[in-house]
Amino acid sequence: MERVREIFHADRLIQHFGMKLIEAREGYAKVSVAVEERFLNAHKIGHGVLLFAAADAAFALSVNAVVDAVGVQWSLNVFRAAKPGETVIGESRIVHKGRQSMVCELTVTAGDGRVLARGQSTALPVSREAFAEGNKGKDG
Repeated sequence: MERVREIFHADRLIQHFGMKLIEAREGYAKVSVAVEERFLNAHKIGHGVLLFAAADAAFALSVNAVVDAVGVQWSLNVFRAAKPGETVIGESRIVHKGRQSMVCELTVTAGDGRVLARGQSTALPVSREAFAEGNKGKDG
């Protein structure tokens, strides 16, 4: 899945957070990230944004393995806290692939298998030309 690796390495947030690509195939992706000190909230637990970021990174990889797409909707329920020092794993699986939208099931677990969060997300297929055209006005 050369396309997935390309997206993974080009995504600045994925790289900044130090995420690792565990598995990827058409319509499915799994990434991990360590709950470092910099990712703790005021309660000294993993920030909810970290859980969302892991789920969203897996989402981006799973849909873009199929077709160029952008996310337009996310819903994530957090059940348990991520503990400092543990690994968080984000998973995304396409459950619907239509011509105009894709819906993914999201799961975030701790390294020991505890389910931390579940949700879903929606992506819209777009052409690479649409990205290039959309950025022309911003660059000059």
